Amino acid sequence: MIHLIPGLISSPSRGWSPIREHANRHPWSFVPTLILLPLLPALCVYVGATDVGWSLFGSNQERQLSSTSAGLLALMLYLTCLTSVLLSALATRWVLFRTDQRPAFTIAATFTTVLAIPLLLAGVISILPGRWLLIPALALGALCSILLLYRGLPGYMQLKRNDQERFYATCILAAAVLVVLTSGFFFMELWWQPLDGGYVIPENG
Repeated sequence: MIHLIPGLISSPSRGWSPIREHANRHPWSFVPTLILLPLLPALCVYVGATDVGWSLFGSNQERQLSSTSAGLLALMLYLTCLTSVLLSALATRWVLFRTDQRPAFTIAATFTTVLAIPLLLAGVISILPGRWLLIPALALGALCSILLLYRGLPGYMQLKRNDQERFYATCILAAAVLVVLTSGFFFMELWWQPLDGGYVIPENG
């Protein structure tokens, strides 16, 4: 599936059709991308947290995590990415429940996996985790994902082009934001409290 992404980037409207055709022929082809691509930001977070150090809000002093704590943080980020994509696929099916073209789970999961790619690629910047780099990079990634959603939903899901398609896209966007925030808070809380990830932050000497 990943070989179809360059065509999507060059033409967000027309690039979805080959992805849908590929998903129809190979329903589970999204799985390798879903499993492998989130490793990229997770590994970058690990390197950024252990070797580079973070400059946190309210402080100009860089801090580093221990390798154990950073490894747990990277794992939680990876699980957040997987969970967010899969739950967003379920939300997409729910939003399109009353349409004639309600997608199968694999079709919806392919859609949300592709939508997540710009954000996952933007996560590479976490290898240099300065706050003034992270915020613009993630904002740009989110903007690209939103553009792909609104431009691609009618064609990929084979919906009629009208005002209702924008309503569906907005509902999917709202559900996805809720899913990402909830998943992120849940897994970060697992890292911060029970696993004591937040307490092993030695100062960069």
